[in-house]
Amino acid sequence: MTTSLEETPPAQKSRLRRIIIMVILASIAIHIVAGIVAGVVIVARYFAEPPAEFKAVKDIRIPAQDREHRMNMAAYEGGAAKPAFTDKMASTRPTDFALPDIPQMPMDAVTEFDPNGVVADQIAGIGSGSGMGSGFGSGTGGGGKGGSAVNFFGISDTATRVVIVVDVSDTMFDRQPGKFDAVRQEAMKLVKGLGINTLFDLIIYEGGSVAMFPEVQPATEANKQKAVEWIQKVDGGGDKRGASYRGTYSKMGTGLYEGGGTRTDTALKQALLLRPSTIFLITDGEMSRLGGAAGAQDEKDGERQGSGISEEELLDIVEEGQKKLEEPARIHVVHFLTKAARSEEEKVLRTIARRNDGRFKQVKAEDY
Repeated sequence: MTTSLEETPPAQKSRLRRIIIMVILASIAIHIVAGIVAGVVIVARYFAEPPAEFKAVKDIRIPAQDREHRMNMAAYEGGAAKPAFTDKMASTRPTDFALPDIPQMPMDAVTEFDPNGVVADQIAGIGSGSGMGSGFGSGTGGGGKGGSAVNFFGISDTATRVVIVVDVSDTMFDRQPGKFDAVRQEAMKLVKGLGINTLFDLIIYEGGSVAMFPEVQPATEANKQKAVEWIQKVDGGGDKRGASYRGTYSKMGTGLYEGGGTRTDTALKQALLLRPSTIFLITDGEMSRLGGAAGAQDEKDGERQGSGISEEELLDIVEEGQKKLEEPARIHVVHFLTKAARSEEEKVLRTIARRNDGRFKQVKAEDY
């Protein structure tokens, strides 16, 4: 017969209670000891030195010049215009109200338009007789897709890849001493006004042409400062010894030499190789290549002369250069008059601008 707990003798109850208490205390002690051991192991691992390992790590180092170019290109791409999305409001039926009238645009905000230049271009083109058709017509050259607003001697445009081409032959300096400073100032003003989303370069030419950069560069503050300093170094004329392609100029950048003279054709060829959207050409109009087996030159009006560059030849060179571009570049021409304009020179320069969707403007050096 089973005996209940109440019927257990007091001594047996006391013994059972001690056993339960000892089991509980032993369990607590085991947990405490296990915790202390685990803590010691963790702390020991923290303070112990890690085992030696040998790993081959690939060390990539980018040259400083290449790294700077990549940073400039990244800044240029980051500054590009972002696509804009405009919500449109439409109605499926006539409404009882009318939309407000479009506000009037102030006329002084419209870009200056000179109708005389258009008429003169058309008249010059009627008698050209070059048999080349209408050239490139209204090609945009990509200038309208973002870019910077640019202005050179009053010719305004919007450009993404702009190249300034400057005639630095002796006649640009000697006929009107000191007036070349106006060319220098206009070029510096254009460069300083460029935004980071625009690429640019500068070319000077006389016996050969020289580009400041081997390819167009982003208009960062550093690059614009380099360009300003580069323009300020350009100085020439008969009294400047060494100021020629064979002297100082060829050492100022990437050169292209095709025989000497006043090589407007060479300069335009090099400019188009830079894949521009817009070209600004400034020249006093004289262009020639040296003649004679040994590069001899004739004398005329006290100035050195060579064989002329025909209009057809010059336009052919420009046309061939344009064909290599995804979109033809606009070519604006500034005729910097250091003396009375010659009709044949003016006609060639007007035709270059007209056939390449550009503007032509005559500027008198004496006005500056």
